[in-house]
Amino acid sequence: MDMQEENKVLAEFRVKNYKNFRDELRFSLETGKNYEFNQEAVHNGIIKDSVVVGYNASGKTNLGLAMMDIIVHLTNQKWSRGHSLYYSNLYNRDNIVSFTYKFIFGTHVLEYAYEKEEQEHVVRETVEIDGRKVIVNDIEVCFVNLKGAETLNLDNWDSSISLVKYVYANTVLDKEDKDCLVFLDFINFVNQMVWISSTEGLKSIGTDMSAGNLFEIICNLENGVENLEAFLRESGLTFKLVARDKGEGKTIYCRMGNREVPFAPLMSSGTRSLAFLFLWYMRKKSLSFIFIDEFDAFYHTDLSISVIHKLLVEEQIQVVFTSHNTDIISNELLRPDCYFILEDN
Repeated sequence: MDMQEENKVLAEFRVKNYKNFRDELRFSLETGKNYEFNQEAVHNGIIKDSVVVGYNASGKTNLGLAMMDIIVHLTNQKWSRGHSLYYSNLYNRDNIVSFTYKFIFGTHVLEYAYEKEEQEHVVRETVEIDGRKVIVNDIEVCFVNLKGAETLNLDNWDSSISLVKYVYANTVLDKEDKDCLVFLDFINFVNQMVWISSTEGLKSIGTDMSAGNLFEIICNLENGVENLEAFLRESGLTFKLVARDKGEGKTIYCRMGNREVPFAPLMSSGTRSLAFLFLWYMRKKSLSFIFIDEFDAFYHTDLSISVIHKLLVEEQIQVVFTSHNTDIISNELLRPDCYFILEDN
């Protein structure tokens, strides 16, 4: 893979005054370390696979929600009401929450910063490409400097929502222009980000998932059930699975000797979590960035390591895992610069 041409990554994220992060939190995925082992976890100085470790209530889930705020900010995805509560830090009288993202697309750098009052009320935002401001949405100034947006009518734009989202939805940008191409790479990257939680009822937010329950979706994938069986087997779980439709829609059955029984009642929490992860693993070619919150909540250490190894080989995806299990911190798995400790919010 030619990373110089194809590198499309998140390099740094900063957030301030969001939920438990009263002061600015900086999460940098840029590294200058030159370790001679596990080099596949880093491409061109950007960490591709990382693990954030912290005790319960240290802020791991809120880190993921903060990083993925850009999804609900620029797409039509929505958080559940519970995630929307107490948006700004309760100890701070200032209710302005700020987010800053630094992306690298090939040889170009795009920085996107925005501030909001509450989850859906934008106060200001700025897009810079290679240090040049191309979109500014502020109280005193507002402009778009992208080829193809010259005739954009801002009269119908509600200034409380994202100007970036409005520009993308209401312009045909010049695909021969360098800045426009970088901007479109940025929008595509955000549309391919996903947040996954195995501790909140197997929830996800991000790129749309096909309608239907977990097993129905897997049954409708090409070789879905066979691939799930192989995925579980590689994780040390041996089942003989088959797809069946007995009048109530497709689902997965498990062969037990001469019998076939529904698979769902046989699944442990860990097995169910693995099946959910498998579904997203099968969609890996359409994803740019995955944040997996408490990915190993139901796994033993060896299984946790196996899951990380499986995603390590996927060059085109950045993955952030969170865990409370410090036993997975090992140079045999990742480099030291791929581990982050989150404490004291």
